[in-house]
Amino acid sequence: MENNLSRIDYIRELIADCRYDDALEMLQIATEDEPDNVDYNYELARIFMEMGNYHSAISNLELVVEKVRNHLLYYMIGEAYQADNQIDKAIGAFLKAIMLNEKFAPAYKKLGVLFLGRNDKLSATEYFEDYLNLDIPKEEKEEIAKILKRIKNDGKNS
Repeated sequence: MENNLSRIDYIRELIADCRYDDALEMLQIATEDEPDNVDYNYELARIFMEMGNYHSAISNLELVVEKVRNHLLYYMIGEAYQADNQIDKAIGAFLKAIMLNEKFAPAYKKLGVLFLGRNDKLSATEYFEDYLNLDIPKEEKEEIAKILKRIKNDGKNS
């Protein structure tokens, strides 16, 4: 480890270089010293997400949100739950992200997609319409408008 880098900075450099095994080893040692360290648990979660170990990612992120309530953390938890096919929990996490930041557009879109995947067109429409009212690119608005049009047309043909 370079002398001028802190332990966490060194670990982040390993992660940036995609040296996940080395970073994981360093993080496991670090969390033995400081099991409640927010930075270490967050970085562990990032590695676990990258490796597809969603259960472990969720565990580490939940340790982090006990100390730091942040919409981005809940969004990450939602993505981990979604990837682990725990859709109810994913929806709950995305809703928490919105509660903490009602202008956080990606969570609205995720909710629209998840509800549409469940064929809950009413809820999907609600979240997609909320998404359209936020600051998103014009092209994105056009794509979501097409989805909403299809949902409404499907409702007429049912």
